[in-house]
Amino acid sequence: MRLYPCPVILALALALPLVACGPDDVTLDGTQDSIGGSDEDADTSAGYEPVPARGGIGLEQVVVNQGVDVTIAQDGQWVDAVDRNSYILSGRNTLIRGYWSFPDDWTPRNILCRLEIEWADGTTSTREVTQYIDAVYYPGAISRTFTFDFDAEAVQPGMKFRMSLWEADETGWEDIAESTDAAIVAPDTGLDLIGVQAEPMQMKVVFVPVQYDNGGSCVTDTSQITEEQEQKFIDYLYDQNPTQEIIWDFRRDEPIVRSAALTSISLLHAPLQNMREADGADANTYYYALVDVCGGGIDGAAGIAAGIPPATKDAAFNRVAAGVWLSTSDYTYETFVHEIGHTQGRSHIFCQGGNSAGNDPSYPYDNGHTSVWGFGLNLFEFFSPSTTYDYMTYCQPVWTSDWTWSKSFVRIATLTAWDFESPSADDDVIEGEVLIGLLLNDGTEEWWTAKGGREDEFFSGAQQLRFDVGGESLDVPAAVEVLEDGTTRLTAPVPRTTAPVKVEARIDSEGDSHALNFDMAIPAPWRVAH
Repeated sequence: MRLYPCPVILALALALPLVACGPDDVTLDGTQDSIGGSDEDADTSAGYEPVPARGGIGLEQVVVNQGVDVTIAQDGQWVDAVDRNSYILSGRNTLIRGYWSFPDDWTPRNILCRLEIEWADGTTSTREVTQYIDAVYYPGAISRTFTFDFDAEAVQPGMKFRMSLWEADETGWEDIAESTDAAIVAPDTGLDLIGVQAEPMQMKVVFVPVQYDNGGSCVTDTSQITEEQEQKFIDYLYDQNPTQEIIWDFRRDEPIVRSAALTSISLLHAPLQNMREADGADANTYYYALVDVCGGGIDGAAGIAAGIPPATKDAAFNRVAAGVWLSTSDYTYETFVHEIGHTQGRSHIFCQGGNSAGNDPSYPYDNGHTSVWGFGLNLFEFFSPSTTYDYMTYCQPVWTSDWTWSKSFVRIATLTAWDFESPSADDDVIEGEVLIGLLLNDGTEEWWTAKGGREDEFFSGAQQLRFDVGGESLDVPAAVEVLEDGTTRLTAPVPRTTAPVKVEARIDSEGDSHALNFDMAIPAPWRVAH
């Protein structure tokens, strides 16, 4: 769930540079046709062959950034897979960057950085970029790093690299001592693997607008968002997830129609789950509804996911979420990424003042900060590790951490692999169903069924649902989730039997029985495997 920030907090954020909503001091050098110089091999036909860089300058780090910095060399030493902080995927636009260090007596001058690449088929390329070095490196500025950009098709498994530093000018360095302690070549043992993963990585998203009429003054239709606004949803999701592509389906002509006031954003989950069943959607497809409620949210919530599912096909019913549309704020795109994050299995992350519930205690960094530099390939912005929070926090500004990037990599790789499994007889078996109920703040209840199931431990037993199965009562443990808009969500597995099944009552944690205010004879034919 994503809470809508109160205007007072936003005003304070805009007034304090340390928590500004934008990226940290981003400066982009527009003097080059590409970020990192020529895609062609270096040309030394002019007759001057640079000499190794002098004066104690060295390559402190070499990093790959496809969304977050991943260190591949440190002080000249290649960093192997065990010591990497995250994954690098193939088929995605990529930055390779060198961060320098120099001693106190450094003489400012031009330094050439040479990047050698060798692909698995033996093809090679050498690229060069020159920077005037008069200050410490700063990853938030292209001009204060050595940066090379690679198109997606060039980023392949088996790629090797070596980066080195050279004197860029023909004169001016003769009286400067040669570098002895600093690493001017990385890796210093020769070309070594960048570590590009071979797994196919895709995210499938069905994006559903809502025609909304609350019976009063709020009549809206998010199918009317512009193509540019639609593209920002894609860009925000792509930039913060390790994926090669977003397979996007905007149901502009098939909106959800809601002609009554929403008392919780979670009320949009049922039509989304019905839609995914009617579509016969793949289990690895995410559904998201966008609604304009003429405000920042409902009961403080700007977005709600249908759950935090494991990486199982049965849990596909939980891969739906909904959020509000705010046409003048990027918060609506950030909410989209946050809620999809829940449906990828991510819980909230603590940050001071965020007041989120259900925080993941295993998050490794203090106060929810990302702790590594981030970069948006489409947004074309850098995000500071010290002033940016992981997008699963309730603080701002947000980006993905390397920790979340790694978790998302495993989830996306797992779900994408389902599309490449060998067909089997089990593919035609439909597994179970669940009964879902919302106990809303106004005292009303909404109940429906969805195809699917969850692991046994998900059903806590704090409350139970009583079913009539062929004339006999059966109490089934239910999962109980209190959403941050105050709604209580119950989920219970429907008994798998050929006998007639009806819902009788909800048994609360005190053992008291509450007759359900509907008579549902569950008609689903998928209760029993065919």
